[in-house]
Amino acid sequence: MNHIEDARIRFYLEHQTLIREWAGLQTEVNKFAAHFYRSLKGDLDAALRSGKIADDDVESFLDATGNWPGVGLRRHHWPNGNGDEDPQLRLEWNRTSACFSPDGDLTCGVRTTAERYRQPFSKERRPAYPRNTSWWPAYTRVGPPDGRFWEGEGLREYRDRLVETILQAWKDLAPLVDEAVAHSRSPSQGS
Repeated sequence: MNHIEDARIRFYLEHQTLIREWAGLQTEVNKFAAHFYRSLKGDLDAALRSGKIADDDVESFLDATGNWPGVGLRRHHWPNGNGDEDPQLRLEWNRTSACFSPDGDLTCGVRTTAERYRQPFSKERRPAYPRNTSWWPAYTRVGPPDGRFWEGEGLREYRDRLVETILQAWKDLAPLVDEAVAHSRSPSQGS
C-alpha cells in the first residue's frame, strides 16, 4: 500500500489545515445563532405593542439559562417562579448546537413538567402541535431557514417566520394553558 487511491482522502490531506479551520467556525456560528434567537424577544415586544395579540395581560420573556434557552409569551397570571413546572409558550433551541442546520433542535409549543397542567392537551385539541414529551404537552419542530438565508433578506424572512410561528402558537395554545391553569387552582385560590 504505497499509493492513496481514494480521492476524498487525498483531498483531505491536501486541505486538512483549512478544513480544521473551517470546522472550528461552527462554534462561532453557534454563538451567532443563539444571539439571533435571543434577539427575537425584541420582535415579540414589538408585536405586542402593535396589537398583533389582542390580550392585555401578555408579556414576552427570555429564558437564557441552561443548555435549552427559550423566548416566548406568557400571561401575567400564569404561575411563575416554580421553574420548569410553570407553563410557558416558547420557542426553544439547544445552546450547544444552534447553528441553523436542518437537524437543529428548534421547538415551539407549551413547555411545563407539571402533570397538573397537561390535561387539556389532547391530540384532538392540538392538531398543529402533534408531539409531546414529559417536558412539552404540545409542540412542533420548526424547520431551518430556507436556501441561502445568509444572503439578501433571507435572515429577515426567517426571523419573521419564527415570530409568526410563536404568535400562531399563542393563538392555538394559550387558551389550553388558560384552561389548564384554571383547572389546577384549588377553590381557595379562585378560578
